Amino acid sequence: MAKTIEAIADELGLSITTVRLVLLGKARQYRISAKTEARVREYTELHGYEINHVARSLRLQRSDALALIIPRLSNHFFAQLAELLEIRCRKAGLQLWISCCYDNPDTQQELIKQFRERNVDGLFLVPANANMPALAAAQLKQRLVLLDRDFGGNDYAVVVTDNRQSGYQLAQRLHAFCVQRGDLQPDFLLFAGNSGMPSISQRLVGLNAALDDLGLGASQRREVHVAHNDFHEGEQAMAELIDTGQPLPKVLVCSSIPLFEGAMQALKQRLGGAPETMVLATFDDHSMLDFLRNPVCSVRQDYEFMIEQAFSEMAQLISGEGKPARHIASMRLVPRNMD
Repeated sequence: MAKTIEAIADELGLSITTVRLVLLGKARQYRISAKTEARVREYTELHGYEINHVARSLRLQRSDALALIIPRLSNHFFAQLAELLEIRCRKAGLQLWISCCYDNPDTQQELIKQFRERNVDGLFLVPANANMPALAAAQLKQRLVLLDRDFGGNDYAVVVTDNRQSGYQLAQRLHAFCVQRGDLQPDFLLFAGNSGMPSISQRLVGLNAALDDLGLGASQRREVHVAHNDFHEGEQAMAELIDTGQPLPKVLVCSSIPLFEGAMQALKQRLGGAPETMVLATFDDHSMLDFLRNPVCSVRQDYEFMIEQAFSEMAQLISGEGKPARHIASMRLVPRNMD
């Protein structure tokens, strides 16, 4: 059975500090004899050792634990962020607690309170509304990094994607494909979930700015807004469109993968699938899009950049170095069947 540092010190007749310094590789720095160092090493190689995290937390006033609050794990984008951030934290010897708030401000506020009570060292947060950053920062001693959504203000570290530019480039690419195949007057249908969120609203701003620049009038674009970016809302919105006899668009753009999946499910149930000539597009990317026969263009966010910047910001906040900064990740269009 592995021994605690306290037990090792007691059995070897050494001080806890001496044992700890040896295990930290600081024996020579603190002039601990080679004989004592060898005794500790031989003992731990034979018996192993374990860290008393509670005692360490009380001594250092640190828990070596961080927290992440996201809307939901069923959203592929947030699931990817959570997985990559957990891996990054684990590599640094830190534990990451992950919770979902389902974009409910009351739930998010309660989770923030619980993480404060658990004495986490810092919080990564996808804010449910504009009030959450200030509330979280106050409870977490300003050790806060915001992800995906920027409600404004320069007081917090923020890592987001350039959603406006993403939307603009996506619309341009879709229109260029339509013109290339001979459709000079394509009409666009935009499915937007939770458009009050900065990320979604900026995607719409970019899409509409591009359509304006391309000369598409009001008759060539429609918007359908639903409360959330989830499967059921996408399914319901598309089913209603079909059931009420509204024409299908030549280009369908969804603000998220779950919304896109729901729309595809409704098309399958009602019509046997999306017409193969319909051009499909969605923000965020998923390998399952490879199996669609339609022309499809997705927007892949730079997860790796976002995680590295977020982790770096948190490390600086914990160490008290530097000032919180705003980081903007690039995106990449992923076209399929659009050669």
